[in-house]
Amino acid sequence: MARGRFVSKAISLDEKVDALSDDTARLLFTWLITHLDCEGRMHGDPQTVKSIVFPRRNISVPKIEKYLQELHKKCLIFRYSVNGNEYLCMKSFEKHQPGLQKSKEAASQIPTSTPELLWSDSKPTLPQVKVKEEVKVKEEVKDNNIYALYEGEIGKLSASVTEELKDLAGEYPLCEIERAFKIAATNNKRSLGYVKGILKKEGKKDAPASLLRGSEE
Repeated sequence: MARGRFVSKAISLDEKVDALSDDTARLLFTWLITHLDCEGRMHGDPQTVKSIVFPRRNISVPKIEKYLQELHKKCLIFRYSVNGNEYLCMKSFEKHQPGLQKSKEAASQIPTSTPELLWSDSKPTLPQVKVKEEVKVKEEVKDNNIYALYEGEIGKLSASVTEELKDLAGEYPLCEIERAFKIAATNNKRSLGYVKGILKKEGKKDAPASLLRGSEE
């Protein structure tokens, strides 16, 4: 990992960061950025986050978990699990790290996230699917992923819709997609095309877009 990461002064004006519950939550988010690997990922379980980000701060592990849930809910980070291990990432990290040279850093040891691995607003209670498994909508996939959210608000899945949802999850934060689903359901416009229109109208809202140095969306 590089010795440091870029953090833009725009972070002090960011509404999501300002809306966090206290200054410790804001400090945790800011310091998280500096510890991300070249893919914008790191281990995400609260005990490891505390040991890496807050080694000298007297903050309990449950408090760290509470803050991580808050950051995830506000789409400032994205949390996911692979084979029982917890990780976190920041969307569009590479885009907002000018001069990033992956060839001069160690390759990421953190597995990539996929739509079915992402958590919704808090730690899931159902088992996670394993990396490299075919994307399937079945009971062992947690009930708060994008596919379950679609079925709950819009309608039944098909092979083509599943692929479209996978692409959609690569463009927008899960919390924004969920919000678009709810708007479509409220307006009785239960179609993926309507959902896409909502997201396109509001624009792509990448989690750290205004926080890390780089061009705007």
